[in-house]
Amino acid sequence: MVGQIIGIFFISLIANSQDFLGTSFIGRPIVTGMFVGLLFGNLKEGLLMGAASELIFMGLMAIGASVPPDEIVGGILGTAFALKNGLGVSSAITLVLPIATLSLIVRNILYVLVFPAMTHQADHLADEGKITEAGNMHLWMSFLQIILLTVLTTLAFAVGSSAVGKIIRMIPKAVTDGLTIATYILPAVGFGMLINMTYSKKVAPFFFLGFVCAAYLKLNTIATAIIGAICAAVMYIIFDEIRSNSEKSSTKGDEIYDDF
Repeated sequence: MVGQIIGIFFISLIANSQDFLGTSFIGRPIVTGMFVGLLFGNLKEGLLMGAASELIFMGLMAIGASVPPDEIVGGILGTAFALKNGLGVSSAITLVLPIATLSLIVRNILYVLVFPAMTHQADHLADEGKITEAGNMHLWMSFLQIILLTVLTTLAFAVGSSAVGKIIRMIPKAVTDGLTIATYILPAVGFGMLINMTYSKKVAPFFFLGFVCAAYLKLNTIATAIIGAICAAVMYIIFDEIRSNSEKSSTKGDEIYDDF
């Protein structure tokens, strides 16, 4: 048990530090699920729970002052509680979003109360000419968020899923029902947002080809990827041949012009 608590601490510490690691996305549920699965000796289930959680948070992003539920804490604790109690992927999904929402409350307290006060203090230090201290104040804000969320994640795991479950049960049924419905809708929203960013006339045929392979031909991801690679190779060969012929025609035209 102590080893698991220490493991959750370090997983949470690294995941919450993802912005300090070059926006590595190491805090995404599909990554943290793998590490939690390794911690509990069940890599397969950890990956499945992380991937299922990733589908939920794929459709959530911070826009302006709107901050989505915390995918780092939700992904880690949801997967950890499910693996610890021998539950399946569906149970992990049930835990992820409510826990992420509770963590969001902590983040909002930091964003609304703590960070503005520290920012004003940094302004005062800058006015006094203490530039180094003002810059360090911004670093302390970042470290405070990392440390606080890491400690809360570790304590929540140490206390156990029963205590967290009591807090979740305090949430009104209408809210939990809405979250459940959103859980099934958000993956579709996430894929829709990805398609909206990458869709164009040039790639649309390949999107529909992949859809036909998966939906009608019942091919798995590897088979569909192989078909895509073959299409890419064929297109490369065709366009390379066209380019070569074009260069030959251009060179031949120059030679005729010189002879004339």
